[in-house]
Amino acid sequence: MDELPGRRGPSALTVADLVHTLGTVVIRAVPNAAGLGNIASGPVIFDPMDELPDSPGGVLLMVGLAPDSPQVGTTMPAAAKRGYSALVVKARGQPLHDVADAAKTAGIALLVVDEAVPWRHLDRLIVSVTSSHSRNDHPNDTGGGDLFVLANAIATALKGAVAIEDLDRNVLAYSNLEQHKVDRMRRIGILARRVPEMEKHVRQYRELLLADGVIHFPYDPTDGELPRCAVAVRAGRQPVGSIWVIEADQPVGPEGETALQDACRLAAIHILQAQNAVDVERQLRAEWLRSLLEGHGSLATTATRFGMAADLPSVVVGFTFPAGGGPSPLLPQLTTAVEQYCGVFLTNVSCVAIGRTVYVLFPSVRDDETPRRVATGASKAVEARLGHPARAAISSEGRGPSALHQLRREVDQILAVIGSVDSAPSVATATDIYAQILLTTLGREFARNETPLHSGIQALLDHDRARGTEYRSTLCTYFGALGDVAETARQLNIHPNTLRYRLRRAAVGFGVPLGYPDDILTTWLQLRLAPVQDGHEGRQ
Repeated sequence: MDELPGRRGPSALTVADLVHTLGTVVIRAVPNAAGLGNIASGPVIFDPMDELPDSPGGVLLMVGLAPDSPQVGTTMPAAAKRGYSALVVKARGQPLHDVADAAKTAGIALLVVDEAVPWRHLDRLIVSVTSSHSRNDHPNDTGGGDLFVLANAIATALKGAVAIEDLDRNVLAYSNLEQHKVDRMRRIGILARRVPEMEKHVRQYRELLLADGVIHFPYDPTDGELPRCAVAVRAGRQPVGSIWVIEADQPVGPEGETALQDACRLAAIHILQAQNAVDVERQLRAEWLRSLLEGHGSLATTATRFGMAADLPSVVVGFTFPAGGGPSPLLPQLTTAVEQYCGVFLTNVSCVAIGRTVYVLFPSVRDDETPRRVATGASKAVEARLGHPARAAISSEGRGPSALHQLRREVDQILAVIGSVDSAPSVATATDIYAQILLTTLGREFARNETPLHSGIQALLDHDRARGTEYRSTLCTYFGALGDVAETARQLNIHPNTLRYRLRRAAVGFGVPLGYPDDILTTWLQLRLAPVQDGHEGRQ
């Protein structure tokens, strides 16, 4: 398998970490599995009818396929080539030797999920673990670990299995320490990610939310549910969830109750994060992308987190509203519209607004036409949704996080042209409008350095302004016609002899250099770059 960017980084979430966090009750690796040290970035659902997308660090969920399905075996090398770290199957009572060998040969981890776990729940579990880990891995994060880590810490301190739930009785996290006893009710809750619907549970939650401290629930001989203690988790006075501890060997004492209540404060923070996981993850990725586009350094896991494959280039696309087009919608509306459209075609879309521009990262581009196709569609979608046209600039290709700063500069150069010229295309690359970019860059440098014009050209421009003549437009048209007198006269609607007179007057009367190719080139550039007075070049 190709080396993943950032593999074995000091704080990267590996496949082994993912399996350990979820616990063997949910998922396990086959014996002697390869690739357990690979970085795990997020789940991808396999669709046999679609081309397998690139996903460095991806965990491929083989939904609806038995382990002995030919598609599972043939998918292994393709998944390895496209950066996947692990492939997940349900055993369905079948031997796994052949598929395990294929995975080992490909260099990716083969994981087996319990057959009672719905695929959509597994998808959510993996997203929960990878998202919380990415928040903790980010340099600006100030959190103290995720809910799974907290659950294990509480379980270690209180010597009992722990589950953390939200107000809807969804299981957000659980401890996975095998020395602690569990019962059937806990297994069902973990596999379904939800506490079973039972009347006694409704009563327990009602009692728990009305209490100020820890509540103890005795052993239930009717279904074998072990004794538990629980405490409501509150953000201020608002309940946001609960923590449950199985008291299999001994009840939690006063010191343990105090420790459990102390843990609630940290749990409240993480539960609120879990409730807003999508928004938190989106904001994190946006700020992370902003840092890269502004030229700041990256973490070892950055490439994998954004899905940047080592053997594929990345592209940055920028969107903005053209200048002078009347009042435009607020930038957040553009950001939302672009992000939602691109999110249909990009896995884990990364999007950030900087200034008046919304930047989107295409992390692994295998098809050169994809960025243009998506950018064109997004531009049309923005206009249809917001009633204002949007311009899109597509960068050239670059490799690795360090290239993104330069790709952003290229996007800004393109937008400087197409965002200010009415006749410019709505979607463009640097190649499409290279001449305009070069002229714009030269003009900017010309003005910044206050470079004086050639004296003859300055005299000609002064004459145009003072007398209303059009020597400037005559010369520009002549150069544009590549020196063809007849064509120039036709475009200007004048007699060829009149044109010859003007050319002579420019060269002899004003001293404009026209004798050599370099003279013609620099004269044309100066006439193009010199500011136009009063919005026109005079009249003849």
